[in-house]
Amino acid sequence: MKGIKRMGLGGEVPPAREHVVIFFDQAGFAETEADRFFQHYEDIGWKGLKGGLIRNWKTKAQEWIWELKLADPYLRFK
Repeated sequence: MKGIKRMGLGGEVPPAREHVVIFFDQAGFAETEADRFFQHYEDIGWKGLKGGLIRNWKTKAQEWIWELKLADPYLRFK
């Protein structure tokens, strides 16, 4: 599989918005939350805390979802 681009698998930064929406949908969140995540990282240029480009957007999305659940353990999904 050398040389084949594996779209939507996390390594493509920035990701397609549709891939982010699907990821959040599979985690049980509405499209609006996926849009908030996507727009936040668009605004900061898909960079991490140290200023480097994010290598895997799905890791950041999982962290985003984890923070939402910590902030509101009784959060109702979609």
